[in-house]
Amino acid sequence: MTDTDRKSPSPSVPVPAGNTATGILKLIALVFMFIDHSGKVLFNNMTEMRTLGRIAFPIYIWCMVVGFYRTRNVTRYLIRIMLVGLVSQPLYLFALDYQGHLGILWEKTFQPLAAGFSFPALWEVLYTIFMAKPNIFLTLLMGLLALCAIREKDWLKKAWIPGCFVLAMALLAFIHDKRFDPIFQKISGPFAGGFTFGAVWEAVKVIFWNVPNYFFLIVAGAGLLWRFSKKGRRMGQIWGPVAMILLATVLKVDYGWRGVLFFILIYAAQNSRPALATVMVSFLLFWGTIYSVTASLLGEKIKIELLPDSLSGVLRVVNGYKVYDGPVPSLLRSETYALMGLPLILIRFPKDLRLPKWLSYLLYPGHLILLIILKIIIFGWSA
Repeated sequence: MTDTDRKSPSPSVPVPAGNTATGILKLIALVFMFIDHSGKVLFNNMTEMRTLGRIAFPIYIWCMVVGFYRTRNVTRYLIRIMLVGLVSQPLYLFALDYQGHLGILWEKTFQPLAAGFSFPALWEVLYTIFMAKPNIFLTLLMGLLALCAIREKDWLKKAWIPGCFVLAMALLAFIHDKRFDPIFQKISGPFAGGFTFGAVWEAVKVIFWNVPNYFFLIVAGAGLLWRFSKKGRRMGQIWGPVAMILLATVLKVDYGWRGVLFFILIYAAQNSRPALATVMVSFLLFWGTIYSVTASLLGEKIKIELLPDSLSGVLRVVNGYKVYDGPVPSLLRSETYALMGLPLILIRFPKDLRLPKWLSYLLYPGHLILLIILKIIIFGWSA
């Protein structure tokens, strides 16, 4: 989410049709994100603050799409996003944990090392910090990788084999409680009595034959996509986005696979404001259906039963039975409130604010540091 160098438009790349004043948009998104996170950890999940915070995510995605259009070096852009995410991850863990007291969370995080240093204990600590609850930059990184696969026809051509292997290992880790060591134990187990052809066969069965057979399915699917593409030039455009959506599901990234899919859809609609509006309205209404209904705002209870039937989805009594009448009231669900950010994406600002690159990098981790300081002031270091 950094300001990148402009380049001359390419006929093969859609020109963003919405608001390209990303400097101002990033600051606006940062304000709403801070409101959201403050409402979560400082004000006991205050509905009003979290509702306003929904505006931030689509604005950040739009800024990334515009940055992807402007960047001269996609690889460097990806590396920057990855580095900011890695630096921010420990801060994210301590800033947004519900527990309040940082001292308690600190002890729980490093508890495996309390009895002494060991590689399994170190792995537990690293897993807790970097993998158990990844921050939003992992979602954005996966979205960018999907866009690379779509726009750069040969970008993933040379990486399809290692890419399939990494995805397969992640899926295998997921079915083993999201840990890699049980997989390696199962693979190496047959060799405990020595190297034999029988042990090799048992290890091969663990990888390729045991149900669920994710590894084989991924490798076979990638091979088929390669075979039916034009010499592999278009393969990445198919399997790249699919792989990112699957991986987002496995790793349980922030906003999940829907966040990555939303990223891809915004990119697809970027050169038309009506298309952007259509994608955002339809997708966010769909997304909202999986969240709970907002029961009250500003201390007042929302009388859902007084809304039109098309929005209320109330229960009615018909012949003595309760019948669900009308669709789920998507407009009153938390993720749907992200539509409030739509005007900011569509309406062009006359001027932009050019942020220094270092400041752009510090915005996200900076707001997490501020949250940590406020948590210490309000809740103290420990109970």
